[in-house]
Amino acid sequence: MSTAIVLAAFGSRHKNAMASLSHITERVRAAYPDIPVRVAYTSKTIRGHMKKAGEEADSVPAALDKLLSEGVTHVAVQSLHLIPGTEFHELLGLANELMLREHGFTRVEVGFPLVAGEAGVEAVADAVLAIAEQGKGENDAVLFMGHGTKHDGNVYYEALHRAFQQRDPSVHMGAMEAEPGIDAIIERFTRDGVRKAHLLPFLFGAGWHAARDMVGDSETSWKTRLEKAGIECEAELKGAGEYDRLVDIWLSHLHDALKRMNRC
Repeated sequence: MSTAIVLAAFGSRHKNAMASLSHITERVRAAYPDIPVRVAYTSKTIRGHMKKAGEEADSVPAALDKLLSEGVTHVAVQSLHLIPGTEFHELLGLANELMLREHGFTRVEVGFPLVAGEAGVEAVADAVLAIAEQGKGENDAVLFMGHGTKHDGNVYYEALHRAFQQRDPSVHMGAMEAEPGIDAIIERFTRDGVRKAHLLPFLFGAGWHAARDMVGDSETSWKTRLEKAGIECEAELKGAGEYDRLVDIWLSHLHDALKRMNRC
């Protein structure tokens, strides 16, 4: 039996986002020093940019094909996505396909993304609240910017917002490409009399979305929109992969995947 780990990240070439991937990769290699760890990228666009820049950028299928050719029989693919959306479900389909393929892997297990299931919502909410409380004034609001998705997995952003509110009504979750969007958030903050908001990305890495869509100078950035509404903003540009509290959750999912893989 030969085992390997593949870390499946959306990918980014922004230096701030790369810090998240480097940090979690180091944590995984430290936790499993005897198991080879490969990084793969689920975004075709990101892979294209990286290859043009002369950087190695395997897709998950390509990384798995290489491992198979090297004689690896058992693989744990750990999703570095935040919620179980389209790309996570594509990993599940790929794992099934590769296990059914003749002369394929003996076993392929996929580790859950950061948030998965009701218990996962509660665990992530507890970890995120500990992050949110750092440096927040008594009457300040904290706003996390998630990506959002048209996939049904978007319900996890809504579930996290409810979990935040149950613990601390001053902590909020929003989404760039789904609801609640910035319009609904401004309406909520105006109604509640919020005068200052701490902005944090709920993204794996604090890359282009954080730099442009959250705190950029454009008329449509969340920071610009909030400031025009009379709400002072303070931002923390760190991705989820840079916080050990959150990386610990990803590592627990990887640990579970390895345990499942080693059972007959």
